[in-house]
Amino acid sequence: MLTGNYPNQVFAKLRLQLPALAKAERRAAEYILEHREDLYCLNLQELADRSACSQAAIIRLCKAIGLDGFKQLKTELHRQNRNGNELFPDNDSPARGPDAAPGMAGVLKEVFSYNVRSLQDTFALYTEEYDKALRAVLAARQLAFFAIGNASMPCQYAYMMFRRMGYCCCANVDPDIQMIDAANLREGDVAIAVSHTGQTRHVVAATEIARANGATTICITKNARSPLTKACDIHLFTATIDSSLNMELVARRIAEYAIIEAFYHAVRAARPETEELVGSGSLAMRVNKLPGFARMAGVDT
Repeated sequence: MLTGNYPNQVFAKLRLQLPALAKAERRAAEYILEHREDLYCLNLQELADRSACSQAAIIRLCKAIGLDGFKQLKTELHRQNRNGNELFPDNDSPARGPDAAPGMAGVLKEVFSYNVRSLQDTFALYTEEYDKALRAVLAARQLAFFAIGNASMPCQYAYMMFRRMGYCCCANVDPDIQMIDAANLREGDVAIAVSHTGQTRHVVAATEIARANGATTICITKNARSPLTKACDIHLFTATIDSSLNMELVARRIAEYAIIEAFYHAVRAARPETEELVGSGSLAMRVNKLPGFARMAGVDT
């Protein structure tokens, strides 16, 4: 069953499940995603005809995303549409660069809307896996973060935030050093791997090594059916829509940063003793501020 009242929950779960669906169910899912406004006036047979699949395939699709059947699908879609959930209602349209969004105002709208959508849809994918991950992090002897390329930037951010709380952790960008870090992990340690596709060779290999050595492995990825998810004990899924602006994917990383930020605050809330360490680190970092600015800005960076 779907739980909560999260924006775009049905659509986010459909996108997440697409790679794992059989052909018939995938046709139905793609039709629903591309013709969401048509669904309100369609019955089960009409949807089956339009998506070139059977009624049974649609029912299987509904169950795959946690619904009882087609009736609940329509109810959920109606509820989410009635509640309203997007900052920019037309942000399903793919960005096409300067011609589609002239001037900075248009580009800002495109980029901001995709980031808002990514965060909304990722939150819609919340499961108890997050609670399992938090328990693992709270009990961790040390943390290791694995990522390559621009996926390493959220890991560098995580390294800084968790070091502030006194964690022993590593987030090396060199693939060979990541392998060494993975080889040094043991039971009671936690490895967190970040990969948008879940198919980054070195990240998967490091995660497999960490798991073989007894560490708990957590992935942050968009792909529910990937080599990385197979190598991990706990799965946290993002929900980007892979739209591009000037041939660059937009909003791939914002959800990863938000997930890490959420864990940072959850750990601080669960461990009041970290406040002293965070405060000490903030005081130490005041050396980076110009004279006079640190007094105005307070103790944080």
